[in-house]
Amino acid sequence: MLDRYLFIRLLKSQLALTLVLSGVIWLVQALNLIDKALTAGTSPLETLMLSSLVLPRVLTFTLAPALLITVIAQMVRLLQDYEYFALTAAGLSPLRVMRPMLLLGLIVMILQSLLAFYISPLAMKALRLSSFEGGNRIVLAELQPGAFKDLKPGMTAFTSGQDNDGQFLDLMIYDTAKQKQTVTFLAKKAVITEHNGEPYFILRDGSQHIQDEQSQGQIITFSTYLLPLSQPETTQAKPIVFNRNHMMIHQLLNPSAHGVNNERRINRMQGRGLELISNLAAPFIFMLIGFAVITAGGISRSGYGQRIMVAILLAVMFQIGVIALADIAVEQNSPSLIFIWPTFFLLALFGFILKQNDPDLLARVIGRAR
Repeated sequence: MLDRYLFIRLLKSQLALTLVLSGVIWLVQALNLIDKALTAGTSPLETLMLSSLVLPRVLTFTLAPALLITVIAQMVRLLQDYEYFALTAAGLSPLRVMRPMLLLGLIVMILQSLLAFYISPLAMKALRLSSFEGGNRIVLAELQPGAFKDLKPGMTAFTSGQDNDGQFLDLMIYDTAKQKQTVTFLAKKAVITEHNGEPYFILRDGSQHIQDEQSQGQIITFSTYLLPLSQPETTQAKPIVFNRNHMMIHQLLNPSAHGVNNERRINRMQGRGLELISNLAAPFIFMLIGFAVITAGGISRSGYGQRIMVAILLAVMFQIGVIALADIAVEQNSPSLIFIWPTFFLLALFGFILKQNDPDLLARVIGRAR
């Protein structure tokens, strides 16, 4: 009953904090994408689906911090209500009280591994493919007043702004896509349209300036001109380049077997793979950090702010060590190095917790050893 009571409290807090943290970070990352997609004419449903593909990656990096905050909050509550001391006075060891936290840490670790190793890379790859297929529309959404923007290879655009109807004003397009020919389009107004899935510019009240090696140049005026913006066939056939965020764990650990030949990219991908593996210990480490720093103050009701700052500092130190050791492991071609830092943290935290709750433990162990 005690395990169930504590576990339900921890689980509710974990779900709420994960939802809040992930929601805030997701909004920050997705707002720019949503703005571009809606401006480019993407439907709200399609925009929501695209932005949701960022969520698995956000969850990957928020589960462990949410667990740290959960353990700290629940331990403070147990101490404030003297529940923790009542439980230990009744003969329950710290490990017995920690059992629901360890179970929650195991669940978080499993979820984090699924997200980091498989779900997040697949989602990011789907987002990359969707962005590539709708690349022209997204690029058009980034066309800002007073700045030149490459719409596609060989085509650059400039506009003075947009009116209330969303039409581009004083648009200039410099097109060098055709060999030995340069075309400059000038239009007072222009709008984006789409036909059979292909994006077009409808240019109004403008002129077309054509220059090539055989002529001094031609100027053709028009009232309406339809300018296709789709990528040329050669560009579409070009393979899409994926980075380490798009690759699953087996691809990260052996990128050369999946078409990656650049030595620097191989090292970065292997480093990311080792980092993700080492980070599987983060839920347990963060849980132990929260438990250790809060119970270190005993029955004192003051100093919680300082203890929380220590917990944050230890969590940051762990993450820095994980990243650093992953890079060193790749450089020295010794993947086993990534287990040193998590093992050190686990042993140190377990030892501190046991020593804090049983000061004579070390003396008894040494005495028995003699």
